Amino acid sequence: MAASPLYRPPARPPGLYRAARAFRRASAIALVLIIVFVAFVAYSAYQVAQSRPHVGTATTTLEPNDTVGLQTTLSLSDPSYLPIQQFSLSFRISNVSGGLLVASSVGPATVAAGTSTVLPVDIYFPVSAQQDSLLIHNQYLDWDVWGNATYGYLFSLSLGVQTQKTWGAPFNNLSITVGTPAMVGGVWTVPVTLSFTDSASFADIGSVNFQVLPPSGPSCASGSFTFNVPSGQPYDDTQNVGITAGCNPAGGTVDSQYIGSGIDVALPPESIP
Repeated sequence: MAASPLYRPPARPPGLYRAARAFRRASAIALVLIIVFVAFVAYSAYQVAQSRPHVGTATTTLEPNDTVGLQTTLSLSDPSYLPIQQFSLSFRISNVSGGLLVASSVGPATVAAGTSTVLPVDIYFPVSAQQDSLLIHNQYLDWDVWGNATYGYLFSLSLGVQTQKTWGAPFNNLSITVGTPAMVGGVWTVPVTLSFTDSASFADIGSVNFQVLPPSGPSCASGSFTFNVPSGQPYDDTQNVGITAGCNPAGGTVDSQYIGSGIDVALPPESIP
């Protein structure tokens, strides 16, 4: 049938209009996909948050070079469908006086989707012969811990925790006292008493070598205590040591050294009244 001369087909929209319409449709589809992806990531992140990291049992030991070693593990699970990438933890530990003991870090590590991983955590910090020494004073240590990771390939995550942890000193309330010199069997001797409580999580095994020093001049006496003190137990022992004739330790000090398996560390000096 011939077309009616009065009928005119609709005009084709201009190319620019058609392109704009296609762009609007594509934008709407992209927006929906982004909303779905963000919702998916949010749900996955919630799953990760529910599977909180687990810190294993910590082991503390005295190490060579006058340091304390703390070893533990951090178990991290990712039950979601997206990986945790570049996960790292940083630590800053300060003593009771606010002095920085150590700044350390763990990682980075990647946890694949639907898996878990165990990160070793090894921290070493010094013990010193100062009056706030970790050797002789139970105290609280300030821990600043923060972590960073990339989740879902695009999103940066971070967390920070500030907490205090108790520290048990291996020679808590250390005391080395020197008594009055006396003649015993024709030899001048002086009683020296060593006492402390092992408040650490490990046993004190070894010896404490000491020197009794007068205010000036050479050493008056020296000796050694050998012990095996279980964790949480006190120690108290006295021994008479020979003293140099005419040497008066009053007003001097007792210098001592703890010698254990692979460790040789100075203990804070003790004043003699």
